[in-house]
Amino acid sequence: MQKFIVLGHGYSEIFELKALLEYNHARVDKAIFFHHEDAPSTFSLVMKPVEKDFQALYTILRGLRNGPDGKMYEMIHNLCKEYGVEVVEMTSRDPKDFHETELFFQYMIGVLRLNHLIPQLK
Repeated sequence: MQKFIVLGHGYSEIFELKALLEYNHARVDKAIFFHHEDAPSTFSLVMKPVEKDFQALYTILRGLRNGPDGKMYEMIHNLCKEYGVEVVEMTSRDPKDFHETELFFQYMIGVLRLNHLIPQLK
């Protein structure tokens, strides 16, 4: 079971993300940037599955305001490089296209499973 856990929507979340990488880098599977057309990008730190196949995806939802050209993108990319975390970049629909954020998360779980970036449902 995969679960998106929203850290926030902006710059202050970089500190929590840094702590996650610093103290749990052995548990990190990969980092994924979701770029949205004409909207701020989303970032998820995908953890390795733990008990009962639970897998957390710590997310900064629409928090990278300038996408790949912004400072936050650069900071996150450098943190991932420092801890040897694989970075994946993809384009996805904007969370605002969905009536509820949870529907966006269900959509993204399907996309990530289809692209073999997270394990299939057991």
